[in-house]
Amino acid sequence: MDIKEKLQKEVLESNWEPLAPHFARGTVYLLDGDLEIVEVGEAMATDNVANIKQWLDNGLMATPTPEEATLFSKDEGIVFNMLIIEPYVLIQRKLHG
Repeated sequence: MDIKEKLQKEVLESNWEPLAPHFARGTVYLLDGDLEIVEVGEAMATDNVANIKQWLDNGLMATPTPEEATLFSKDEGIVFNMLIIEPYVLIQRKLHG
């Protein structure tokens, strides 16, 4: 099994509540809908600094703002795909519909 297959199996669904402590530690990255969570996880797991820097610089990957965190904590209907790449937690809003 390659790393992408392994990471694909580790993607979970979560609401904000279990993510809040990770946010408080500054280890959560919110991914833009244009990114693929497994691709970002693979880049982090393999220390692909160039890709990660590009996503950060382009605003496609960022720590949630305090305002976003407040919104996420108040709306239990917001669901995320979540992938842990220790010590970081990647999250991406799931769109229903």
